Amino acid sequence: MGYKMMFSEITPYFIDFLKGLEISLIISIVGMLFGSFIGLLAAFGKTSSVYIINLPVNIYVEIFRNSPLLIQMYLLYFGLAQFNIQIPALTVAIIALILNNGAYTAVIFQTGINAVRKEQHEAAYALGMTYFQTIRYIVLPQAFRIVIPPLTNQFISIFLFSSVASTIAVSELTYTTMNLEAITLRSFEIFIIAGTLYLIVTTAISFLSRVYENSFKY
Repeated sequence: MGYKMMFSEITPYFIDFLKGLEISLIISIVGMLFGSFIGLLAAFGKTSSVYIINLPVNIYVEIFRNSPLLIQMYLLYFGLAQFNIQIPALTVAIIALILNNGAYTAVIFQTGINAVRKEQHEAAYALGMTYFQTIRYIVLPQAFRIVIPPLTNQFISIFLFSSVASTIAVSELTYTTMNLEAITLRSFEIFIIAGTLYLIVTTAISFLSRVYENSFKY
């Protein structure tokens, strides 16, 4: 007999999908917001001519950009446990996403900062602006517009990579999906629903980003 799709058997569990999606969104948004803040600070560190600032920032960025998120998460969760440092799985997932995202957004922000011509810095100083005023009113507004598309792509990546948290038993969407698949044995229907939810969210993020980006053109 052929496989007969029966979404009716999955309907009672739809609320579980939404709860898993909620956890995925929470850790992704927190990871993106705090990671971007760290990334912005790291970007200025990377562009700094002060060696004692530039070196550790570059080391941080290289380590987290050139190692898998899964390994980083395992080191925080299982590695620290070897030293009797127990951190809740959800907290580990958030910390790992923040640190990982910080490294990637550092490079993104650095590109945006470097795209602002040095002549504008000089003009700001000539007008009597301080370094921080120049950054606040001249550099950041222009840099931010430049980095909106790559930041959007990074947010989508963070949302999709949040599924890695399922490996340390964080009850996000992928973890919930795997559990429901084991309960219902309706693999095809379960993964169609999960994939659709991921697709809806990533499409919504891309759409809102384009709307926000287009708002600068008017």
